[in-house]
Amino acid sequence: MTLKILTGLILTLAQLAATAQTEAPSTQALDVGAERARIARERAASELVYAASERDCYSRFAVSDCLSDARKVKRQATDELRRQELVLNDMERQSKAVEALKRIEANIAAQQEQLEKSAAPETRP
Repeated sequence: MTLKILTGLILTLAQLAATAQTEAPSTQALDVGAERARIARERAASELVYAASERDCYSRFAVSDCLSDARKVKRQATDELRRQELVLNDMERQSKAVEALKRIEANIAAQQEQLEKSAAPETRP
């Protein structure tokens, strides 16, 4: 029973985190450091829940099935966190690419402006 409650809690947290992950970038600027810290906290919490589940399993008769279920729950939680991490990495990569393109466009514009100045005929009195 405790394992089912823990499983439900982890899945609920994972769903909330996934919802927050998909909604946050559209509503506000993404703080990559804060997101990575959140993922690390959730991963540590998942490890704690797994350790508690594992201890609970060893107090039961059917240890193997219980451990298998606990590993399955842990794997689901870590897979979701990994997915969020990959999304975060993609967003960070895209953001850096956009910044690089802006720098390149600024450089091209500056070069174009210099070419226009040097190509313009000088008027002498």
